[in-house]
Amino acid sequence: MRILNCILTFLLFGLISCNSTDEIFTDENYQDTIGQDIGGILIRDIHHYNDFNSFNYDIEYSYKDKNDSISKIGKGSFYGQQPTENEQLIRIGKWFVFKTSGDRDKDFIFISDSNNTWLKYEISSETIQQNGLWKEQNINAQKANWDNVAKVKQIDNNGNVTVMYEFAKNKRIFSFLTGKRKVEYKINLQTGKLSMDNIYEL
Repeated sequence: MRILNCILTFLLFGLISCNSTDEIFTDENYQDTIGQDIGGILIRDIHHYNDFNSFNYDIEYSYKDKNDSISKIGKGSFYGQQPTENEQLIRIGKWFVFKTSGDRDKDFIFISDSNNTWLKYEISSETIQQNGLWKEQNINAQKANWDNVAKVKQIDNNGNVTVMYEFAKNKRIFSFLTGKRKVEYKINLQTGKLSMDNIYEL
């Protein structure tokens, strides 16, 4: 028993000496900026924290346009992953569109016109399965499961949004059995509203 205690003590001191607590536990706030292809600057106020289990980046976004006018976009979150280095707003007609991570399993899309009022749309397992188009197809899927992940893969210049959605199958025998769908959304170029347009089996 005494030998075991000595070994554990040695390992503990070794861990402390090789890794400072700053490397194990982090809780910091900082700001960075990203030049935008459409002009202006994306401002990110970042709260980064981590522990033994994982790490997270919570970000508050603002946009400073070419006339130095600043508007608050909203918040995003990167769980267990580094924030995208070159996040970009895109211009679709008269609309400004910005996509970012909402968490490990979902994304956010923010849409604004020249009045700088941003509307947030959540792309997640919950919002997909609540949609009438999804319910009409009677898809065999669990409503809440760790395996359910919805991520935006593309937003094109015509306002078409492609989402890849992987979900746990309902009443599955094996925990790894999942289904996949490509879910398409459309940004209305007149109103700026985002709506589900179609669902494709993969």
